[in-house]
Amino acid sequence: MRLLSFRIQNFRSIVDTGWNQLSSDNITGIIGQNESGKTSILEALKSFYDGKISEDILRSDLSMPVVTCCFATGADQISDILRDKLLPAGVMQHIKKEKKIILQRAWNDDLSSIMLFNGTEVEKLFTDFEVSRALKEHKIAEKLDKLLEKKEKARKEYQKADDEMHQAEMMMEEAKALISERTRTFRSVKKTDQKKMAEKQLAIAKKKYEQAREQFLQKQKLSKEKNKIFAEVNDEARFAEQSKQAALEMEEAGEKLRESTERLRKLQQLYDHAYSDKERHGISLEMDSANEKYLKTVQIYQQARERAIIKKYLAYKILGGLSPGAAEKEIEREKPQFNPYYSREEAGNILAGHIPVFTMFEDFSSLLPNRIDLVDILDGNQKTEGFAAAMNFLHVSGLNAEFFRESNSRILKQKIERLNRELTIDFQDFWRQRIGKTSKITLNFELEHYDHTHPEKSGFPYLEFWVKDRNERLYPKQRSRGVRWFLSFYLELKAAMVANQNKGRVLLIDEPGLSLHARAQEDVLKVFEHIREKIQVIYTTHSPHLIDIRKLYRLLAVQRAVDDDENSETVVFDAKSLTSATTDTLSPIYTLMGSRLSEQQFIQKKNNIILEDLSAYYYLSTFHQLLGYPEEAYFLPATDVSNVQTLVNLLMGWGLDYIVVLKGDSSGKRIFGKLKNSIFGNDDTLASGKLILLKGYRGMEDLFSTLDFKKHVLHERIGIPERNSEFVKENHLSGTLLASSFMKHAQGLKITDFDEETRENIERLFQAITDRLKVQK
Repeated sequence: MRLLSFRIQNFRSIVDTGWNQLSSDNITGIIGQNESGKTSILEALKSFYDGKISEDILRSDLSMPVVTCCFATGADQISDILRDKLLPAGVMQHIKKEKKIILQRAWNDDLSSIMLFNGTEVEKLFTDFEVSRALKEHKIAEKLDKLLEKKEKARKEYQKADDEMHQAEMMMEEAKALISERTRTFRSVKKTDQKKMAEKQLAIAKKKYEQAREQFLQKQKLSKEKNKIFAEVNDEARFAEQSKQAALEMEEAGEKLRESTERLRKLQQLYDHAYSDKERHGISLEMDSANEKYLKTVQIYQQARERAIIKKYLAYKILGGLSPGAAEKEIEREKPQFNPYYSREEAGNILAGHIPVFTMFEDFSSLLPNRIDLVDILDGNQKTEGFAAAMNFLHVSGLNAEFFRESNSRILKQKIERLNRELTIDFQDFWRQRIGKTSKITLNFELEHYDHTHPEKSGFPYLEFWVKDRNERLYPKQRSRGVRWFLSFYLELKAAMVANQNKGRVLLIDEPGLSLHARAQEDVLKVFEHIREKIQVIYTTHSPHLIDIRKLYRLLAVQRAVDDDENSETVVFDAKSLTSATTDTLSPIYTLMGSRLSEQQFIQKKNNIILEDLSAYYYLSTFHQLLGYPEEAYFLPATDVSNVQTLVNLLMGWGLDYIVVLKGDSSGKRIFGKLKNSIFGNDDTLASGKLILLKGYRGMEDLFSTLDFKKHVLHERIGIPERNSEFVKENHLSGTLLASSFMKHAQGLKITDFDEETRENIERLFQAITDRLKVQK
């Protein structure tokens, strides 16, 4: 993956940078005055990578930082990384189309953070999916609730029917007892009239009994029916009840997991802010215990969550008409697919493990120390001064712990001498500056042991570093800060090129070479050029010697929103809007433009060709090389067509010759007219000697035939009915990236590899350029 752009919010003086594109050639410089917020950008990017911030970076309104980064990648790479679960429908297609992903780290009030798979379209697709899933979950929960309501209703109806049956039974028994009583009375009376009355009362009692018995039988039948219904509903409802119970247990396990996580987080904060090793040791023991408890809690929660999911879907399937046995078999078969989708946070955390490594070159740990104890190296004690630089030294040298376990001191010294020679030769290739007239510096390290003068460390090994020239052998700290900085910088770069080769690296450097001589600063820029294919560099600078005037597209300008108010927010201008920045902010550029022409190779007295933008620069520079024109040409991209006149005025102000090449679109025609009017007084003859308007070519892409454009620029076989430039615009393609890719692609080509139409267009344009350049001689 490659970092394409970033957006920083609520970080120190930054409220919102908006999206800022990094240079496509992997070198991005950030210019601006002191306290403008340059360093904050680097710190924010480092925090994006490692998740660490302090309260110092919080703004006065206590709004929490958010840092978002966009990376170039492909759908195949993402599908390989996110292979254990699924992504919502449309996400992978979006990545395939855009060929990039966006990750966002947002911090919480307790300074913890979350990493999210982000982007407007991705967020929408995840949200739509979550809403759809929530609706489905709601329907399942609704059905389960209705089933439980149905069970409760059936229970109440059965209870009522059973109560009524028992009441009817009691009434029947009472009627039966009355018959017995009336029968005894009937038998006991002798008189005729009393006999008749008793017989009548007995008949009434028998009738009441029959009625009560009939009522009882009806109630009994109803009770049995209600009992059957209740039994059936209860059999189904027990699965719903089990689901509810499992959900409750999962909730309780989740609460315990949150408590365990919070306990671990607080211990980590205490450890990070501990003042002594003794205090850290005590906290470390607590952390070990808390971590063990946390892992058990995680396991319990995961088990509870799995049970809750199984019980819920089991109940849902039974409600759908499956028998419990069939539902259980189906659940067992589908079990691995429960919750098969990534959340944005899950996907974000996994993807974050595959982005380039962000490294901040910092003085305390990055500058090479005089000495460092070997135990600090082996134990990874990062708080030791010079730790990072010493580790870089070992990485570059290819050393590990086994190297220092060599028992034969003679062999060990020979190995060290060989490594010292190799390191010195490599370092001298990086740095051209000599100490004195003839002598270049050399690097040495030695393995020594403390003697009796350090009783607490006596016998313990340490590494000692030396920087030598012809006359002196000095510790790094005894050398100038510039020498020490460049040496440590060299080690950082070389180590970065050795490590993490599969992931790439983003190197963040604050004010590189601040202590270096101008020539050494130029060496730093050359080093950037040397490593940019493997390492992406983002650096801040005040120095004109760390700016390539031909590549202003590499720059971001940073300043305060209110010029003289250091408390106002930071604003960032990209290459296209550099002219909106203040003169003070752009002073390194103006200084470079005003330097003596004999000391720079970017702008010459003659043969300067001003172009509208970076894509034109890439195309014309490549065409010039392919044609093999002997005529020298210095192509100067203005970063945007609206800035062409500014660049023309600058060159005229310095008394430098130039010509201007403009595309034949509406913007190009407008600038052509303005230049013709303001500089040449609407004189066509004078204007034609300096200005070239590519009539009929709305973009540099139109210089290619359709076939060559597809073959050499797009690298695709597709139908293009419109102009090449219109195709780029309508398909929202980056003209700069296409042109940059073409420049790399064309390195192995010849002009004869293009068809006749393309060759004629290119040769016609360069003939027009050559004719105008000849007039300047």
